[in-house]
Amino acid sequence: MKRLLAISWEMPPLSGPRAVQVTRTLQHLVPQGWASTVICFGPKSTRYNQDYRIEPDRTAGGAIELVRVPSPEEWLVVRALWRVCPPIKRLPDEKRVWVHRAVAAGRSQLRRHRFDAVASFAQPWSDHLVAEQLHREAGVPWVAHFSDPWVESPYAPGAAWQRRVWGRMEQRVVREATRVVFQNRQTAARTMNKYPTEWMRKVAVIPQGFEPEPSQGDGASRPGGGPLRVVYTGRFYPGVRTPDTVLAALDGLRRTQEFAGRLRVDFFGRPWRRYARRACDLGLDQVVAFHGRVSPPEAQAAARSADVLLVIDAPSRGPNLFLPSKLVDYLPLRKPILGVTPLEGASADLLRSLGYPIVDPNDVDGITRVFAELLDRWRRGALSPSPSHDEVARAYDIRETTRRFAELLDSVAPGAAGAA
Repeated sequence: MKRLLAISWEMPPLSGPRAVQVTRTLQHLVPQGWASTVICFGPKSTRYNQDYRIEPDRTAGGAIELVRVPSPEEWLVVRALWRVCPPIKRLPDEKRVWVHRAVAAGRSQLRRHRFDAVASFAQPWSDHLVAEQLHREAGVPWVAHFSDPWVESPYAPGAAWQRRVWGRMEQRVVREATRVVFQNRQTAARTMNKYPTEWMRKVAVIPQGFEPEPSQGDGASRPGGGPLRVVYTGRFYPGVRTPDTVLAALDGLRRTQEFAGRLRVDFFGRPWRRYARRACDLGLDQVVAFHGRVSPPEAQAAARSADVLLVIDAPSRGPNLFLPSKLVDYLPLRKPILGVTPLEGASADLLRSLGYPIVDPNDVDGITRVFAELLDRWRRGALSPSPSHDEVARAYDIRETTRRFAELLDSVAPGAAGAA
């Protein structure tokens, strides 16, 4: 077995999207001939969501080892300092205080094993700073997995001087890494267009992957005694990615037709109280429900029970750079998907290839029309997965995405023998 030293702050039982994706990838790397040692955060408090009940170090036959490293971010004095001086939390992120300890843990593992590659999985971006130091000291090939945009992200608030700091860090990572991975071509292009053309040779585009469902039905929804159920899973970012225009569209639809008892829209994610109040103010509380955050398995179970799955992205001045993990996780469920997303971008490309409706997040009238069309198709029993669903989804199966990632790892360590 070849051996990978992975840097991923978030691993189970932490339950954010990165923990889910990295865990899946490392598990499926094992049959590709790669064992992994993971430097990850070891929480000492209940401050963090810890409800992802997957134990990769116990379910992979010993081929995955988790090295849990505590972080000063849990210290009261550090959190007090952040409160007094908030900007230092974003250099590049609050996980920066974990870097020194994570590097020390990585050095210890490098003394124990001969590693064939190092891979860092952002976010947080501090993961790359850990891997950069270990790569520099040990000379092991390094794959920097960006997933989402760093400096160009609209979800990362920061002053101009902070973004300049991020820019220097990002440039250093791209320059020093052996290979750089993005999950869609838009993010790769936006990130790399400011760097020398020859650096593009380092880039690979490998999407996130879904875990196949144990059994798959035909995906068709048939009208019965209950309403058409639309489900959204994922968090919101106030002022950036919100359900506001969807609520406005449903309010517009309510004014033209009676849909109480015929439509149910469930949102799972946080924050949710402000949007629940908004739905109540619009008189939609009998149709729309906000449930707050649930664990990843609960979110997938809710999506599994839907008739239509909903994606909401932030408005974008140019192509949307994000392909949300929830959209990828919807694919094995074989349900129709409504994309409230910019008409150009990563989500739109996937949804268009699937043959599902796309509406710009600012187009309230358009969202209203699509909901009306979905209700009409539901009444006629004509709501089903698109003919291209299975073929398009196949490229996002975690077995396929991990096969491609394994090939990339093999290419940076072509002469690797077994781990010590």
